[in-house]
Amino acid sequence: MFVAANRFTVADGYGDELVERFTESSEDIAEQPGFVRFDFLTPPEGGNTYIAQTYWESEDDFEAWTESEQFANAHGGDAPTEMFEGHPTLETYETAITHE
Repeated sequence: MFVAANRFTVADGYGDELVERFTESSEDIAEQPGFVRFDFLTPPEGGNTYIAQTYWESEDDFEAWTESEQFANAHGGDAPTEMFEGHPTLETYETAITHE
């Protein structure tokens, strides 16, 4: 399984707005071929790093998502520039061990 984790450092006061934006835009991803799961991780009290983590059957499925119209719509760029402290960081992984 392929995992993509996008880390966002969010300016003070914008955490709730970021969660709301992901809540509104995360439904389209479930329709994508190869999509397995989406997790949006929030920091403990006082933290400012949020993580959007997606699980895919393959890296090719993830790449197809990033090239889709739905991806472009979800990442329309209408977020206030002051919401983020720097650019998000994308980290990718292959699943080695899973326990459920």
